[in-house]
Amino acid sequence: MASFKITRRSLLGSIAFGAAGVLLAACQPQIVKETVIVEKEKVVKETVVIKETVAAQPAASAEIRFMDESEYGPEGYKVFTDELIPKFEALNPGIKVQFEPATGDWFQKTTAAMAAGTAPDVLLAGGQWMEAEQLLPIENEISAEEIADFYEAQLMAFRLDGHLYLLPKYVSTVVLAYNKDLFDKAGLKYPDENWTWTEFLEAAGKLTVRDAGGKGSQWGYHVNHYFLPHWAWANEGEWMEGDFRGTKMLIDQPKALEALKFNWDLQYTHKYSPGSQETEGVAVWDSFQAGIIGFYEAHSWQVTDFLKRNTFNWEYTLLPKGPTGKRVGHIFADGYGIFKGTKAREASGAFLRFMTSAETERVTCTSLLGLQPSRKSVASAWDTLSKGAKAGKNVQAFSAMAKIARLDPYFKNQGKVDEIFSPIWDAIWTTGSRPLEEGVAEIVKYVNEVLANA
Repeated sequence: MASFKITRRSLLGSIAFGAAGVLLAACQPQIVKETVIVEKEKVVKETVVIKETVAAQPAASAEIRFMDESEYGPEGYKVFTDELIPKFEALNPGIKVQFEPATGDWFQKTTAAMAAGTAPDVLLAGGQWMEAEQLLPIENEISAEEIADFYEAQLMAFRLDGHLYLLPKYVSTVVLAYNKDLFDKAGLKYPDENWTWTEFLEAAGKLTVRDAGGKGSQWGYHVNHYFLPHWAWANEGEWMEGDFRGTKMLIDQPKALEALKFNWDLQYTHKYSPGSQETEGVAVWDSFQAGIIGFYEAHSWQVTDFLKRNTFNWEYTLLPKGPTGKRVGHIFADGYGIFKGTKAREASGAFLRFMTSAETERVTCTSLLGLQPSRKSVASAWDTLSKGAKAGKNVQAFSAMAKIARLDPYFKNQGKVDEIFSPIWDAIWTTGSRPLEEGVAEIVKYVNEVLANA
């Protein structure tokens, strides 16, 4: 998962391209494609408006470097190298794209390359590089109409001081996954969109199996303690003051703390969630696939992995409603930007538009990558044509949650906030060495001191 606060999954424009750049954006033809899929005695008819990235007057010969990552290694990279990049090059004669996979400590290496002026032209990026002024403003690269096609909760993470620096690569939201075999074994009804925290808690208890000595072999839920804000929001609480670049942490306030206590009790009081030593080296990201968890907070980028690895019957549903009937989604922001040191601004802008186009998102959401589209106009392709949809899974739940989602909290001076927050948070949730209320109070005290002086 990400070291960037706003790019949770990945490890992690033009200033004005002038009249030529404006002409390039304005001369992209629209192609309307209609696809009819016959599947399981259903006919799914989808009309998608696609903007092809075709330069009216191709730029002079240019070579650019593009960096991105994939959960699926070489097979995932082929989507870029064998499909997307060749298509872009065919549409844009004279522009060549060199793909560079983001592997290992790529974030640190790229940060160093930026300082040296040798970073890739177009790359997966996040808030830290935006704030460090290493990316070009790109608001002139895309029309207001197309901007409106992206989820606003995600776009706010890519704006700073009146400029837009990134465009979304995809959108990641969370839903509940559940193990149908474990539900059947326990004689429980499957969860639905009407489930509340109360029903969730009751089911988690019945799905937990411990021997006479208290050793667990199966758990109702696995608390993922770094993704708890949506619990606070569903309880009418707040994580911070503001929707983005918050200036005051609020997790010690009654409603937010109550939501945290609900999850803490799941793990430490009721023991319906495994402790850090109980799953014998199975990380939280792999515990559902191991078949030992009843409920699991699933992220949309995990769909392909679930399809490949789960050997049991499973399904998706919406997050449960909070005590007052409120349900709030959680959205994350991975985006593409243009390195400020690029020597090929026009070509980089053309490639950025291509990689964030509706047609490209249609490819990335229906391919092995399985990335939920950040364009609302492509949600129907995810819902009906993605690998998860074709496998009969309720991936529409992710689209539904995206409509009511809020952005993962990101504070002003986030790096310093993380230095304070992370060790205490881990002591609360991973080792259990700090009481919840005491740890939260300490976090809020020191974080808010930092933010007051930011």
